[in-house]
Amino acid sequence: MDRFCFPAYIQLGNNRYRERYGLDFEDFKVGQVFRHRPGVTISQQDNVEECINTFNQAMIHFDAHYAKQTEFKRPLVDTTLIIQRLMGLTWKTYYRRKRIVEWSSIDMLAPVFGGDTLYVETEVLFVGANLKDSESGLIEVALRSTNQDQQITCEMRCSMLIYKRDHLPFSAKNY
Repeated sequence: MDRFCFPAYIQLGNNRYRERYGLDFEDFKVGQVFRHRPGVTISQQDNVEECINTFNQAMIHFDAHYAKQTEFKRPLVDTTLIIQRLMGLTWKTYYRRKRIVEWSSIDMLAPVFGGDTLYVETEVLFVGANLKDSESGLIEVALRSTNQDQQITCEMRCSMLIYKRDHLPFSAKNY
């Protein structure tokens, strides 16, 4: 069976398949744009729990009375929660990621509130060799998120190592 004929599955035998996620390093090209779906709706409860988990005591995130007195008029979603959710939305494409090497920028461009739904797309900016090991290659991506009103909420750039074809540890163990 041709790998590109049915790329989301690996044939294990006659009419038997195993799901696979993510693209191999060799599949990435500069200029590719991936629209990641589904989106995710962030609740105010998610926001409060993130503040508790990270000991973030900034009242703008969980005190509605205080937030009403600010320019935003309601609690803002914590930045760390936004970044977690945005990166999580990209997992299917970048599942074969070995690790994130660097964040070169994170720009929060519009407020995110409890009840907002975020959507993500990424663009591949760079594809190159990883000189430190032969099992992965380096890519740089630009990530852009929009909310339900198509307003750009965040732009990030990060570099990551992606396993090359046939080097993913899970594949070697037939997992």
